[in-house]
Amino acid sequence: MNSRMLLGPLVLATALGTPLAASAQQVYKNVSAEAVERVMRDLGIQFKKTQDKKTAGIHYYDYTRNGYNIRLVNYEGKDLWIQAEFNYQLSLEDTNRWNVRAKFSRLVLLQNTNTKANYVSLETQYDCSGGCTDGIIRQFINRFDGEIRDFVDFAKK
Repeated sequence: MNSRMLLGPLVLATALGTPLAASAQQVYKNVSAEAVERVMRDLGIQFKKTQDKKTAGIHYYDYTRNGYNIRLVNYEGKDLWIQAEFNYQLSLEDTNRWNVRAKFSRLVLLQNTNTKANYVSLETQYDCSGGCTDGIIRQFINRFDGEIRDFVDFAKK
């Protein structure tokens, strides 16, 4: 058998068995405010940053995206939390119906202590202690945009 005939399948088999080189990203076990802010700027998000009055390592990032007010919270680099509040008057049953169908978020039924009016908080969290990259932060923010879109469609029905 011709050696060239054997070389082609060997090269193909080697190429298929070798994973493509992925771009290396720094993995954080503790996500800094700088990392969160860098990703948000890369996404074109203009935010207002505030710090928790009691705990120095907790930072709030308030921003508007696609017409919705959103807050991202970095809890001392250990946990990222993102949420948006809506004045929809949903019942507990509707809230639970969303939570049964949702994959990436939860809906919390709340009550304004002054007006006693119900409102809902759509939220999701990411535990950073297992590792987090800029790509994960980017996906976390972008995925929440999808959750908002899906929830608004759900609430209108």
